[in-house]
Amino acid sequence: MAKKLAAFYIAYLEPEIQSYVLNIKRKNFKYFGENVIFKGGGEIFHEENISIYNHVRIGRDYFLMGIGGIEIGEGTIISRNVCIHSGNHDFKSEDYLPYNTTYIKNKITIGKGVWIGQNVNILPGVTIGDGAIIGMGTTVAKDVAKGEIVVGGAFRSIGFRSSSRLEELIANGKYISKTEKNI
Repeated sequence: MAKKLAAFYIAYLEPEIQSYVLNIKRKNFKYFGENVIFKGGGEIFHEENISIYNHVRIGRDYFLMGIGGIEIGEGTIISRNVCIHSGNHDFKSEDYLPYNTTYIKNKITIGKGVWIGQNVNILPGVTIGDGAIIGMGTTVAKDVAKGEIVVGGAFRSIGFRSSSRLEELIANGKYISKTEKNI
């Protein structure tokens, strides 16, 4: 009974806790407009590189990695479980596998009045034009034009690592997780 009661209170208080945390972080954003509403819990990193303009809605369980910069235009609606990631590890490392500690940073720009569906992933360096619609489950890996509607999660091969260097790193056990404990 105590566990059920505790779960009830946590569920009841979660929006209030998230609102409190967001209000503390709000002053750290690069820009934070009026009438911006986060609908529930999620994670935000490097908010000092994130600009969110007026009348934006962001659904619960969001993930915003602002290391390379994120700009979200006025009137944009972002559904739940959306990942916006403006940086990525350098997989071309000569020292470690599968990547090193260097981040490649690329700003993401989302225009005005954009609708982003549930479970969307937006990759570093992407620009999404004003009024575009991103369908559920889409991975956005390239720019989306103004008013364009995109859907789908198909992947494509973009190349291979150097096989000789890859074999050498594996043979020598050069894994980033061996040396960096917080990965």
